[in-house]
Amino acid sequence: MRRFDVLVGKHGDHIGGERDAAKSVVAGEADAACMIDVNHLVFSRDGTLPAGKTRILAHTANYDHCNFTVLDGPRREAVNRFRDLLFSMSYEDPELRPFFDLEGLKEWKPGRVDQYALLERAIDRFGTIDSFLASFGNRCA
Repeated sequence: MRRFDVLVGKHGDHIGGERDAAKSVVAGEADAACMIDVNHLVFSRDGTLPAGKTRILAHTANYDHCNFTVLDGPRREAVNRFRDLLFSMSYEDPELRPFFDLEGLKEWKPGRVDQYALLERAIDRFGTIDSFLASFGNRCA
């Protein structure tokens, strides 16, 4: 297994890492790569992956891929203002639409954690997030 960490900490499905993983498959350096469905489609359309020459082997259960997490400490008013600004954004606004399109979204919704069981099991099994969380000390406890 090879990891393609691009902008780690920004978010976990950064298109740069997934594009690098796709390129490694094309170059014969890997037999398969993990990526979200829409990136497989984009990479097949833009030539990163040869069109019609790759296939999806498996899917994960649904999960929320785009969210913001706030650590303890920020001013509650600022967090609420940020949330309100996100919720006031409209996909119909031509100036804002490109930002939604970058993340494959049509609207922002309230956060939820009920679809993270698959990720929790993977973390429990592989411990891949332990060192990252340790870097925050007790702020994540």
